[in-house]
Formats: sequence, C-alpha cells, structure tokens
Amino acid sequence: LRIESVNRRKDGWFYKPEKSVLLDGEDPDEIERLFSFLRAHLEGRFAGATGDVRIIKAEEYEKLARLVDLVPNLASPDMVELIKLILPRVDDAASYLPDFVEAFEASEPRVVEHIAVAARLVRYRLAHERLAALVEDPATTEHEYQQLLSENPWIFGSEYSELLDRRTWARDDSLDFMLRRTTDDYLEIVEIKTAFTEPLFVHDRSHDSYHPSAKLSAVLGQVMHYVSEIERSRDAILCKDGCDTLKIRARVVAGRDGGPKHQSALRTLNAHLHGIEVLTFDQLLRIARKVLDVFEGVVKADEHESGEQDRPVRPF
Repeated sequence: LRIESVNRRKDGWFYKPEKSVLLDGEDPDEIERLFSFLRAHLEGRFAGATGDVRIIKAEEYEKLARLVDLVPNLASPDMVELIKLILPRVDDAASYLPDFVEAFEASEPRVVEHIAVAARLVRYRLAHERLAALVEDPATTEHEYQQLLSENPWIFGSEYSELLDRRTWARDDSLDFMLRRTTDDYLEIVEIKTAFTEPLFVHDRSHDSYHPSAKLSAVLGQVMHYVSEIERSRDAILCKDGCDTLKIRARVVAGRDGGPKHQSALRTLNAHLHGIEVLTFDQLLRIARKVLDVFEGVVKADEHESGEQDRPVRPF
C-alpha cells in the first residue's frame, strides 16, 4: 500500500516522493495495524482525543513491538525490573494521571496497596531528607520550613489527623499552622520558627539554674497571645466555623537540642508550661523518623512474608 503526497499549485499538480509512505504486509504487518487504527477511529474510540505523535525509526519500533508482545509472558520480578527502567524516564507524569488511575483500577488490589506504600515511603524519605538539609543550613528561613511542613503535615506525627488551610482565626493574627488532633478532634496551634543555633536557655550561675533565652521568651509571648485571642473568640469561631477552641493547646518548634543540660531544662520548662509545648527541630526530625520507621517496617515485613499467605498492608 502506497500513500502518495501530491501538492496542488496554480501551475499544476506536483508529486512529492519525500512525503510518500509505503506500507508492506511484512513483519510487522503495517497494513493490518493501519486498518486497526482506522477501524478504532470510525468506532469513535478516539473521539476528542488530542496529543503529540512521536516518530521513531523502524528498527526501534520493531524492538518496541517485540517488547509489547513479550510483556504478558514476563514473570512478576521481570515486570518489576521493567517498571524500574521505565518510571525514571516518564516526563510530565501529571498529564498521565488518568492513565495511572486506569492502570491501577485494572490491577490486583494487593499490588496497588504495595505500590501506594512504596510511593508514600519514597515521598516521606525525600521530605525527611529535605527537612534535615534545611535544619543544617543556617540561612533557612521560616517560610521555607512552613512551605515544606504544609506539604508534609505527617512530619508532626500521627497524633494529628488534618492540617487546616485557614491561618487567620483572630483579628490581626496569622498562625503558621492549625492542626486537628486525631484523638479528640480538637485544634492545636503550631508556630514554626527557625533552627537557630543559639541556646534556648541561659545558665544563671548565681542560682545554678536555666531560664529561657530572649529568643525563646519572645516566641512564648507570641504564642501565649495567640492562645488568649483565640480563646476569647471561641464563641464566634464555634458559631461561624463549627470548630471548638476550648482549652486550645499550642506547640512551638524552634532552635536545636543543645547539650544534655539544655535538653533537661527544656523538659522542665514543658512540664511547667500550661497548654504550650516547645519542640526543637531535632525533636521534629526524630518524630518524622519514627513515622518513616513504620512504613519501612511494613516494607520489611512484606519482604519476609513474600510467598506466604496474603495479609493486608497495615495503614498508618
């Protein structure tokens, strides 16, 4: 089958051999494939479809055709190896989201569960590594921390079930985060500062005791103000938003651990604060690490039990 290209101009018809196509019936059967394509088009299977057409060399196409024919006969481990080769080469994955959904809907539920756990584990690892890098960089701004944590609220731990989009709850006050607690559905304020290296506590030699540094004192004063304003607006918030801010609690994330005496001083301070807890960024990293341990434990357990009786993946 020859499809010829002819241009019509004012001075006549002109044959363009460079744009002509010859289809033969050999392996692969190009005429049969053209027929299948045209039939699918007439049946309306491509209605409204748009996209780019990629042209590849004949020998490369033959390799691809052989691969497509081979895939159904591959063992599961070989298919996984093939996926490992393909995924890093997929560009603009967002545009293929409906195709991914369609592929997962046609897959075994247990396979989809394992893929979901693996995908979340990879995403969480990257976020944990990013947080660790930000903590070690003294130039990191509050905004950078806020952006990372807003995209990964799991870092705060499993005791929270939801990150609320709203940041303004009282007049003229904009909070960093408002989280909903998993256990009782009550709200909790989280104020993010930076991982500054200055000590959180100052040693009072005359009394051999520790008291909050100027930086920490300023943050505590700010959060106490937030708590007071939100508690004062409780009735309005409850009526308008359906959120009860009764006895609302707050967490402050700021600074680094420091030495053992500073860590002990932080523990003492938290024990005496009412409704407010101070965490260091090192502690936040440890919380995130604990969450990662849960997912890695699921992966390792599945590796040990591969080939044994199927069991559901434990969700976090």
